Amino acid sequence: MKVGILGSGVVGRTLADGLSRIGYHVMIGTRDIQKEELQVWLETNREYHKLGSFKEATIFGDLIVLCTQWTGTKNVIEQAGIWNFKNKVVVDVTNPMDGKGPDENGRLHFALTNNGSAGEQVQAWLPDSHVVKALNCVGNIHMVQPQLEEGQPTMFIAGNDDLAKKAVNEILIKLGWKDVLDMGGIEISRDIEALCILWYAYGFRTGSWTHAFKLLKK
Repeated sequence: MKVGILGSGVVGRTLADGLSRIGYHVMIGTRDIQKEELQVWLETNREYHKLGSFKEATIFGDLIVLCTQWTGTKNVIEQAGIWNFKNKVVVDVTNPMDGKGPDENGRLHFALTNNGSAGEQVQAWLPDSHVVKALNCVGNIHMVQPQLEEGQPTMFIAGNDDLAKKAVNEILIKLGWKDVLDMGGIEISRDIEALCILWYAYGFRTGSWTHAFKLLKK
């Protein structure tokens, strides 16, 4: 399978590395392919790594992973060309933060109002795609092969298409996630995204960023 990753920050590169290690060909879509960190990434595995524009990465990928900062997400999708997402599974890793950073108590704030979510908004922008919310409520160091002393964390996913969620579930298992829970339709994204607020607040207060969430079952 070929995967197009939109966003070249640490999250995008982390997932690109993880996906290439399990045998996927990956193209990172970016505004500037000449960035030093991207050229270094490219050289680590030229057989499985590629760089391109947002449009090129979207055309390339059988599956798309959206790793953009929220404030630029719509622009990236428009640059990629909405028609290039048609009938594809889109893994939405975004959180709809306003980009202003935490307040004095370490609380981040959403840019969206009226209980909207990034997952729902991305699905509305891409009505002919199958959007699956995933990987947004954990730090990048645990996105691939998560290993925590107190046990295996839970990855929560949401989306409207069962086959798309099944495909994403299988990829997450290959990436080392042993506990993946389907929480329902794309509207539940707003609640999964709220976990990011808690994740950041705990890190802000403790100075530790190696935590993750676990749903315990009897």
